[in-house]
Amino acid sequence: MEEQLNVPDSQVKNPKNFEALLQMDQQKQNLKAKESYWKAYLMSILLPPIGIYYFIKYFFFIGDSQSKKAAVLNLVMTIVSLILNIWLIQLFFSSSFTGNNQNLNTIKELITPENQKSLQELIQ
Repeated sequence: MEEQLNVPDSQVKNPKNFEALLQMDQQKQNLKAKESYWKAYLMSILLPPIGIYYFIKYFFFIGDSQSKKAAVLNLVMTIVSLILNIWLIQLFFSSSFTGNNQNLNTIKELITPENQKSLQELIQ
């Protein structure tokens, strides 16, 4: 990720200015990398399977120490978010079906022959 420009000293008129520009360029690249890490973290939380893509990208293809740390953090956040999403979905569906069973039992009671008169009164 870090690139060094190889320019002969004879072509550089002011080495201090050239070194300052190189440092500014390196800081700009580091800032872009940090911004992409935050984007990856956000995607890992909101859309957990996409976090696996960022893990592979940062861990295997970029491979410097900072990227590997970001990759592992992405993987952890993806797993935690995936487990939380599965738990919330199960909770949602289990609560919605138990409510429907109670309503269904009430309707079954009302349509029995003994309770048909009360059902007709409710409809009117």
